[in-house]
Amino acid sequence: MSVLNNFTVSIAKGLRRLRHNKELCGNASINRKENTRLKMEKCLLVSKVTRYEYERHMHDNIADSDLEAILRKRGSDFDSMIETHRQQKAFEENVASSLKSMGLQVEMASRLTYNDELIKWCDVVVPCGGDGTFLLAASRVRDATKPVIGFNSAPHKSVGRLCLPTWCSNDVKGAFTALKEGRFRWMRRSRIRTTITSEPKQLETITPVDLHTMNYCRYPPVTNPHDNSDTNTDYKEDSCTLATKVLPLLALNEVFIGESVTSRVSLLRLQIDNGQWTHTKSSGLCVTTGTGSTSWHYSINCLRTHSVLELMQILNEEFDVKMDTTLEKAREVAERYNQKLMFPPDSAYLAYSVREYITFEEWPAPRGLRVRDRAGCVRVKSHCSDAGLVIDGSVSFPFNDGTKALLEIYPEDSLMTVQMDDSLPY
Repeated sequence: MSVLNNFTVSIAKGLRRLRHNKELCGNASINRKENTRLKMEKCLLVSKVTRYEYERHMHDNIADSDLEAILRKRGSDFDSMIETHRQQKAFEENVASSLKSMGLQVEMASRLTYNDELIKWCDVVVPCGGDGTFLLAASRVRDATKPVIGFNSAPHKSVGRLCLPTWCSNDVKGAFTALKEGRFRWMRRSRIRTTITSEPKQLETITPVDLHTMNYCRYPPVTNPHDNSDTNTDYKEDSCTLATKVLPLLALNEVFIGESVTSRVSLLRLQIDNGQWTHTKSSGLCVTTGTGSTSWHYSINCLRTHSVLELMQILNEEFDVKMDTTLEKAREVAERYNQKLMFPPDSAYLAYSVREYITFEEWPAPRGLRVRDRAGCVRVKSHCSDAGLVIDGSVSFPFNDGTKALLEIYPEDSLMTVQMDDSLPY
């Protein structure tokens, strides 16, 4: 069994375990009592930016034939790129026409045109793509009562764990009919709110960069309804000289903080909950939600079967611990461990992972910080020179020396979405 298949099996088993977890079952019973009526008179479709659209955007001043020549010379499979683009647009048109045939109003937006005005206009946001498009759509929706319901436009190529089941992609109108008739379950996904504190002049420079287009994209400011002042006694800065703002995007999967150049060590001070501040050297910090615990957090921390097998053989041969050291048993142990990395998407807790944590001589200082754990909140102070705070792998904010971030979860920041059965409901 390949490493990829091992990951897929472990994640699938972990998700099944979460579905049967008592905490989730309790929430499900509450959700069944809620009104499953879905208001969807105004639907906003968020389209995926295809590779061809991206290349067209980056070369907007040349003819199509010249762009084709550039891409073919580069070695890109231009024919496949065009075919994938056409399939994506055909799927989006199918979704739009299905909604219009039901008498619903439809607007379309892309990564480049998606804005707050459109979000306020609609009753429901419908991303059409994969998990990346879903994350893009969800990041801008701050209204906890506005549902985001995703369709996987290429279920034959990608899993789309955040999207509706595969049958919905194959029967779009049937899926919308089921949604309109209330044949679904409401679901809440916790999200991370990020509050930045720094000197006022430095705070003005902390503007978002879209990593997909590498263009600066300014968003309207968001006021913080909570008092997020730093009361920790380790910091003696005069609060009058500092400014604070809440970033305009909420993280559904994770927030990553680290140097932009991956080969450079990230110098970060960390405080987990109300613990002591710790100086760390690493390849960056990943803070995740329950939704993101099946993604990057899982990949960072999961154990490989052969690593477990080697440990079992060492225990058996060098420590005289009698055990079954077959590959199958090692795979079973690895899966048991890996499944425990995942936790419910509506959890009020975060999970953090320090990537490639350097423990040498005086580092970390003081010692004792766990390389990964769960927490109620995480505080970070940067001592980096060219670092970024990246939300859901999509938008980056500068996070350099002296800047502080507070990462936490609030119920009012949760994302409303739906669950449907994996099989046809009729």
